[in-house]
Amino acid sequence: MPHHTKFSHNWLNRTDTEGRNVNTWLKQGDSISTFKCTLCKTCDLDCSNQGWAAIVQHMKTKLHLENMPSLKNNSIISIESLKQPTSSTDGVISIPQLKLGNTKRPITFDFQEQVTKAEAVWALTVAQRGYSFNSRDEIGDVFRHMFPDSKIAQEFSMQSRKTSYVLSHGLGSYFHQELVKCLKRSCYDEGLVVTRYYKSILLGHATAAILKTAIIDSLKADGLELNQLLMLGRDSPFINLSLENIIDNEMKKIGSGLLKLGGCHLHVAHNGFKAVLWEPLHEYFLVYLPVNQKVQVQNNDRYERIKETLTSYVIKIRLQFVLFLCENIFDRFLTLFQQEAPLIHVLHSELSSLYRLVLLQFLKTDYAGDKVGGCLLDLDFKLNEKQLNNKHIRIGEETRKLLNHLTQQEREKVFEDVKKIYHTTAEYLKKNLPLKNSFLSDVQILHPSYRSVEYSDEIVRIARAVPGLLSEREIDYSRDEWLIYSLDNNIDEKWYIKKKKKDCSGTELIIYHRIDYYWNKVLNIKTANGFAKYPTLSKLIKNILIIPHGNADVERGFSINENLVPENRSKLSCLSINGLRSTYDGVKFIGNGSSHKVPINREIIKSIKMSYSLYKKDIQSKKKVSENSEKENIERQQAVEMCKQALQEEDELLLKQKTLQSELHEATSIIADASARLQLAIKQKDNLEIHRSTILIDGGNTKSKAVNEQLSKVTENLIQIQRKRKNNFGQQQQKRQKTLTDESIILN
Repeated sequence: MPHHTKFSHNWLNRTDTEGRNVNTWLKQGDSISTFKCTLCKTCDLDCSNQGWAAIVQHMKTKLHLENMPSLKNNSIISIESLKQPTSSTDGVISIPQLKLGNTKRPITFDFQEQVTKAEAVWALTVAQRGYSFNSRDEIGDVFRHMFPDSKIAQEFSMQSRKTSYVLSHGLGSYFHQELVKCLKRSCYDEGLVVTRYYKSILLGHATAAILKTAIIDSLKADGLELNQLLMLGRDSPFINLSLENIIDNEMKKIGSGLLKLGGCHLHVAHNGFKAVLWEPLHEYFLVYLPVNQKVQVQNNDRYERIKETLTSYVIKIRLQFVLFLCENIFDRFLTLFQQEAPLIHVLHSELSSLYRLVLLQFLKTDYAGDKVGGCLLDLDFKLNEKQLNNKHIRIGEETRKLLNHLTQQEREKVFEDVKKIYHTTAEYLKKNLPLKNSFLSDVQILHPSYRSVEYSDEIVRIARAVPGLLSEREIDYSRDEWLIYSLDNNIDEKWYIKKKKKDCSGTELIIYHRIDYYWNKVLNIKTANGFAKYPTLSKLIKNILIIPHGNADVERGFSINENLVPENRSKLSCLSINGLRSTYDGVKFIGNGSSHKVPINREIIKSIKMSYSLYKKDIQSKKKVSENSEKENIERQQAVEMCKQALQEEDELLLKQKTLQSELHEATSIIADASARLQLAIKQKDNLEIHRSTILIDGGNTKSKAVNEQLSKVTENLIQIQRKRKNNFGQQQQKRQKTLTDESIILN
């Protein structure tokens, strides 16, 4: 059974394994059974179960061992006692002792660095609040007017251009690089899963191949390995399938692969509700109004249409029914999965509950009430004998009360519509919910209530499902470690139960910790010799807990983007957008959402001081790219003109060649005809004809020789022009390739 040891102040007199006093970094936490390490900046660490042994375990952690040298480097010598040396009763002389004291002092800045710090805080505020750059042009003057006695205010200078490059080339770059460092370690912040902004790429309409290249190039530019990619999230199961397959194929080449879980399941539930909402709206706007309110539709008389809607009990009942569905079925699910905490372990059960709840609105309880998971998908919800009658079908009390205002025929029509809506919703959910997904079903065992040896097969299936994560030996280890975990007596109920309370009726309510909080406690358990007790489970479960349960975090990111980059800031460059978003993300996670709470260290000061030179270099690089592009365009235009001229000359030469070939053919025909006449004349001994034929042959030969000479020159000129045109084209291609290479180097 777990103990309940309190933090003992006597522990502060102890030393660590190297003989250093632990009071230089150890202090009691916020509760009587927790402690904190100021060196590692930890939150409350539990010692209620292991007592001093928990502190010893922390001393042996990698982070603590890495931080200890900084304690030695920043320590000072302090005198423990200023009393004169005295002799004790046993003859031992007591003298003042020297000891190393904790001197982790605040960073001290010179005056100019203090000015830079103030400018840093202001830039952080601009990013966090979404202020436009131009609207803060006179902020320096405002501060000088407000604080005339402040030397820092006198030197403060943050006009729009400076704010822009400080964020794009300074703070944004700093926070992005800090994020990359974290990504190379883990996706956890003090043991909890966090969602971070990585990068924005402006592509417009892009194919899957272009998206693949953008993703892989971005990871490569930051030194991140492709096999670190766990999965790709998307809205619908049918969107970006090509991208997922292309990335998966690339990863398979390096012995890895993507975990494929389909699209965002929140969208499935949301679209199921849209199916509910669509029918009444469709009926009203496309059927009811055109038939019953022709004049108003034609005249666009909004008042009459709205008045008719408000006075129509049929429409009011339909909308009241939609409200009932929203409040009693979909709201809880959609609200639950808007959380940032990892919920992948409850996704399957909650989706199952959602679908069953929908079915129970119009089906008999004995047919659907005891079904879960994939068994629900096997139900035929259209069976007539399983349908609830109009008296028992669930439409909400408010909706049912309003039925009293309708005729019997109108009521029957309303119930027909209700059943149609339920069937449409159930059909959509049945088609799209992953209730037969064995992986989602298996990961439910991560909940503390499943801590049992009977689920060892599930942990093995989970280990096999993540491509390239664990070796075959590690998969075997995962079963062994699960069995040990199932029987571990060191796991405290307080690790997963945050508190218990009773409601107004006296029923006990249990509030649980986040699942990553619980597993952080479990996975930090050490063996007697200080090694991690569950190294394989740690590797596996940390990867499972970062699987998104939906796209809510991404949607929140889009909202932040819209706030930081509204329509009036559409001219912001991609670099500025990334700088703003990375800085906003840094303020959120490092400063808990407050710009003044972000610790300003020397790296941040350096990033701001370097931002102008980087900005200037970037401007020069872009100018060079622009000049090269302009030069290339001029050369291309010249090449086009030369090509046109060459083609024109080529056409003229081809025409001349054709004419000469025709003349050559005529001369050859004359020679052939005259030769035939000459042969006949010789045979007939006709001297006059012989003379005439000879003259014709001589004339033809002369003509043929002259034409051949011209034809040879024309052909030679044609070859030269064609070769020149080909060479010019090749040179343009080489220049274009070199320009693209130079641009790539500059941008990188």
